[in-house]
Amino acid sequence: MNPAVIAALVTAAAVAGLVRPVLLRLPEPVDTEDKKPYAALPTPGFVAGCALLAGLGVAVAGLTLTWSIQPLWWVLSSFGVLLAGIDARTTWLPLVVTRWAWLAMAVGALGSLALGAGGWVLFRVSAGAAVAGLLYLLFWLASRGGFGFGDVRFAPLIGAAASADSWSLLLWALVLGTLVGGLHGLVRLVRGRRDSFPYAPAMLVGAYLACVLVSGLG
Repeated sequence: MNPAVIAALVTAAAVAGLVRPVLLRLPEPVDTEDKKPYAALPTPGFVAGCALLAGLGVAVAGLTLTWSIQPLWWVLSSFGVLLAGIDARTTWLPLVVTRWAWLAMAVGALGSLALGAGGWVLFRVSAGAAVAGLLYLLFWLASRGGFGFGDVRFAPLIGAAASADSWSLLLWALVLGTLVGGLHGLVRLVRGRRDSFPYAPAMLVGAYLACVLVSGLG
């Protein structure tokens, strides 16, 4: 069986087993009476959706990118998918899970180094995370808090995984994520909805679209 398929199945199973315990133990942020509780999220449909999307993410990355950087994309396909799923249902990105994701991404970078990605991978991952985080911080400042600061904290995950492959993949991930988010926002405006909306799913979709695009161009 293709290693990408095996990794996808393992990741999907791991996410399916962890989503419910994680969400049931997440502390609620203060002053959020109108927010859907985290403990109400892990319905069978939500758990299955996260598992399916996590497996799909691993498969896409495994079929389009080199094997040595896959540990970083396993992190993005597990923690990233869970965070995007939470954001999609609550418009909140829990800080504690984001911090776990940062730590897991650092471990993933070391795993990539061990798999032969080369010493420069640590620099690229760190620089890519910093670039993506700084870019979204500037957007957040320019919009005067027009979108959630959780997206600023989520951006380094995209930057780290994408830059592990190449700077062009990082660029396309950021551009496509912005385009997907902008399109989503435009559709909401057309429908007369001007409230805040989850942005992390668009950022994540942009990263995987970039994998397909850059792989096709190559």
